[in-house]
Amino acid sequence: MILFATAWTLFAFAGIYRWTTVPLMASVLILTRLVRPRIATRANRALDLALIAALAAVALQLVPLPSALRPIAAPAAVAFERAVRVADPGGGSGPITVDPDATAFALYIDGVVILLFWSARRAFERGGVRRVVRGIAVLGLIAVPLAIAQHLWSPKAFYGEVPPIASNALPFTPFVNRNDFAGWLLTAVPAVLGYAIARIQSRRHAGDPLDPEEAFDNTSMVLGFAIFVMTVGLLASLSRSGLLGLIAALALFLAIARGRMSAAWLRWMTLGIAAMLLLGLMYTNAGALRERLSGAVTEGVFGRVDIWRQTWPMVTDFWPAGSGVGTYQKVMLLYQTSSRRFSISHADDEYLQILAEGGALLAVPAAIAIVAAAIAIRRRLIDDRSPIYWVRGGAACGIFGLAIQNVFEMTLRVPANAVLVAVLAAIALHDGAARQPQA
Repeated sequence: MILFATAWTLFAFAGIYRWTTVPLMASVLILTRLVRPRIATRANRALDLALIAALAAVALQLVPLPSALRPIAAPAAVAFERAVRVADPGGGSGPITVDPDATAFALYIDGVVILLFWSARRAFERGGVRRVVRGIAVLGLIAVPLAIAQHLWSPKAFYGEVPPIASNALPFTPFVNRNDFAGWLLTAVPAVLGYAIARIQSRRHAGDPLDPEEAFDNTSMVLGFAIFVMTVGLLASLSRSGLLGLIAALALFLAIARGRMSAAWLRWMTLGIAAMLLLGLMYTNAGALRERLSGAVTEGVFGRVDIWRQTWPMVTDFWPAGSGVGTYQKVMLLYQTSSRRFSISHADDEYLQILAEGGALLAVPAAIAIVAAAIAIRRRLIDDRSPIYWVRGGAACGIFGLAIQNVFEMTLRVPANAVLVAVLAAIALHDGAARQPQA
């Protein structure tokens, strides 16, 4: 069920259409029925309670408020309705959110993804970590050639046939744009790399010389090829934020490897990663990539800073309860001061958009969840003395890389990426890894 949820959400247009989330929900409910997750146990109490609080915050935005209380609890929402409605200016009873339908759908997706995380974390205590990571590697091997071929031969249609909702979108099937595609890849690469190292570690005893024939079997070769193909796909996407996230993820992986790997092994791994990146450049349009990188500051950073500047008044006006999760584009129509030839659909910063849509009501539990997860993962890594340490570390580094990318993008809101993060978080935080059989 875990692999089905990951694969379905990936290839069903990355889950961006509402109908594609129904099979995802069904698979998660089946998984939950099979494994019965344990929530708020001692090791994960702070994280799980923060996640529950975040869901409760989104739910509170949907609670209808009486006309006497709503102007006090959500004055900006009342002002927004009066500004955009002519026949019915609003101001009576209603919820905090300015778009209940969008917020309700966001609550539904968040609930499904968090339930998947809890259920997968419990399932991995019984085994299956290696099988799932192998599956992620295979998914990457399928997705990258598909995405590149579609983008080259039919750049404006999913699978070469299905036009996206946005007429100006240039999909990398199954993703609607380059950054979402790169977000999935940069999250997956470190996890697969960690599993590849775990396989090598599990096949040798301390002090024994490396036997290349035994270490690099067919499965290891497939894993290595998958890592290379996914890296090439990310470079070919020309996503600047994706490349930044991948570099951050791999740098963190090298940092956590220092405590568990000899200096010689660490040097070889560093050289291997550098060689993989350089070799990947041979299969990409180097000129186009150089042009994209040359505009990283003038077009990328400055453009985003301008969007952040226009978003900040929305944050302060709707503080502390937010405008409602999923309502950014609708509300931003009143705050946009740049050219009206295009509309600003998202804040290009996940954390800023959480503040705008959720206010302190959502931002506080979200921040607690992030900190609690980081502390819990660090504790798991310290305690784990088995080869699964590398899989945990790789999963954590992939999540870290996506978190860095989302300082400049909104790729975590794509269901396919959110599902992958939930699965990798479950890998990083599950208990009982040492009892799993070797691959």
